[in-house]
Amino acid sequence: MSAIITNIIKILNSNDKLITHCYKNKDDLTCISKRLVDKINSYLKTQSDEEANQKEIIRQAVRKAHELHESDIVFFKNDCIFIKFFDTSKVKIICEEEKGTIACRYNGLDEDELKLFYDNFCTAKESDDFYREAAREFVDVYLIEKKIDNETYEKNVFQYIQSIINEKLTSKYDKNDVFFKGFSGYVFRIHFEEMFEYIAHFILFEVSMLNKQVIGFLNYYSLDVIVVNGKKYKVPQIKAESGLKWNVVSMMSIVKIYNKVALSIEQINLKRELLAKKLNEFCIGELSPTEYNNMINKSIDEAVLEINATARKESALKDALDMSKNDDERKKLKDDIKNIKGELQSLAENKKKLGEKLIKQHALMQYNNIKKEIDSINRQQKRDEKILQQNEEAYLSIKTSLIKALISKKQYSQKP
Repeated sequence: MSAIITNIIKILNSNDKLITHCYKNKDDLTCISKRLVDKINSYLKTQSDEEANQKEIIRQAVRKAHELHESDIVFFKNDCIFIKFFDTSKVKIICEEEKGTIACRYNGLDEDELKLFYDNFCTAKESDDFYREAAREFVDVYLIEKKIDNETYEKNVFQYIQSIINEKLTSKYDKNDVFFKGFSGYVFRIHFEEMFEYIAHFILFEVSMLNKQVIGFLNYYSLDVIVVNGKKYKVPQIKAESGLKWNVVSMMSIVKIYNKVALSIEQINLKRELLAKKLNEFCIGELSPTEYNNMINKSIDEAVLEINATARKESALKDALDMSKNDDERKKLKDDIKNIKGELQSLAENKKKLGEKLIKQHALMQYNNIKKEIDSINRQQKRDEKILQQNEEAYLSIKTSLIKALISKKQYSQKP
């Protein structure tokens, strides 16, 4: 055992008050608080050992500190560490006859337990990203890299997708093949439609990019009937509810336009976000450079008015001094003039300082140019959104029809 793991164990053991056992009244769940995790991370920052992943070092220390079984799960969530004690005795043993049936859907695990884990530790936003990435990986790995044919796809698609989900779950949480094999089956079932929506989306994107491998894969669904080992099979059709059949040729122009403008809108949003950050760098507090300069110029105008009024007072005092013959009065007038001159000097310095605060013209030009660029891409987005809207109904018809085909299999027709 390394010295680092030993020291983390000591930190864990000496801070038991920061560990909640039976978290949320669940006997099989323990939570190591953010405060204690911060202490561990602070310690790790003092160490130069970067040979292993820090999360894995912490996971090993937690396992040893709590004497966990290999089947128990240690994972990081919301800046805390959770321990899920996994009772393997509750796993239903799947007999040979039940393999491939609904009985082994979740690898012998209780669905309620899987639902509980899902409800507590899988957020909507994370799920959206998770399944989008899983769908992209399926298209990249199996359709593009491995170039599976349609027969292989029909036989193994669900197994392939579940294996991707399982790998991503064990990478995200912990290595527990028994639990996450069952859990991957559970989440695949409840996100089944979402997964195939993403897969269809990425397939159509590849079609719009003229990917020959994916186009070849889709051409299968235009064959109508095929013969395999002397038997005729009806091939699933990319067919809309209206009865309209889609093939690669008929869908190509629509998906090319749709994906082109969809990508354009995505790029515009990213560009606008970057430009907005640049624009914000020119702002002073909540004020834009123009608003800020207007405020300063207003203060300068007020300062000029005050200077002019004070200068008139000075002029009046000088006239009175020229006309006065009384020594005492003249002395007082001279003192007043001296004070007025001091005021004028102070007001002039204040006006100068205000002028120095003004944002320079070149910076204003940069700011206005960025604003013009944002206005320009906003207009482009409106044009793109109009094109997107014009093609959306047809695109959704294609995608929905493709999803139905992707989850279907060829059906035995008749003997030749």
